[in-house]
Amino acid sequence: MGRLSLVTLVMLASCNDPVKPDTGGRSEQVAASTSAAPSVTATASHAAVAAPRGPLCDTAPRTLPKNADFVDAAGEVSARAMPAWDGRRARWVSFFASWCGPCKEEMPRIRSFSSKLEQDGIPIDVTYVSIDDDLRQLKAFFDAQPAGGLKSSYWLKDGAVRTSWMASLKMKSDPPLPEHAIFDGKGKLRCFVAGAVEDADYGQIVAALR
Repeated sequence: MGRLSLVTLVMLASCNDPVKPDTGGRSEQVAASTSAAPSVTATASHAAVAAPRGPLCDTAPRTLPKNADFVDAAGEVSARAMPAWDGRRARWVSFFASWCGPCKEEMPRIRSFSSKLEQDGIPIDVTYVSIDDDLRQLKAFFDAQPAGGLKSSYWLKDGAVRTSWMASLKMKSDPPLPEHAIFDGKGKLRCFVAGAVEDADYGQIVAALR
């Protein structure tokens, strides 16, 4: 067989080899990383209980006003005074609005916290105060609540009463929500929380009320 024929056979054989697509390398690395099992460290970090954030409570003196409007699930509005301090029961005042997602998310947690506080020998009442501008929105929020959910609250409509409350509690005139003011049974502020409470915050709240 001549030299030219041998070269021709080699070329024909090479044409039958499958050609691999050019991946550029990166796509293979991505595929490997997405299909690989998670590391022990990553799994442990997801399973770990959230550590308490720290310091939760602002303890600067604040005064809780006595009077505000009260709204029930029927949308009825009436003037109502805050209950008098009895020297024994603490009071958790939670500021919310019907449009505030974190406010709604934390409500079951606050209910759970109040039950735990009772079990830990700290009797407490939870009072909700709405700063909704639109009473219809607040009523719609009450209507949408499940059985056992929030069906009434105090209401600070925009105006002089709201301004007085915000000043007494050293809150902004248009506060970021939610915010919480937690008092002992004598009306002394023990913990003011800016932002939503989290599961890991319970220990700091107990400590503030002891």
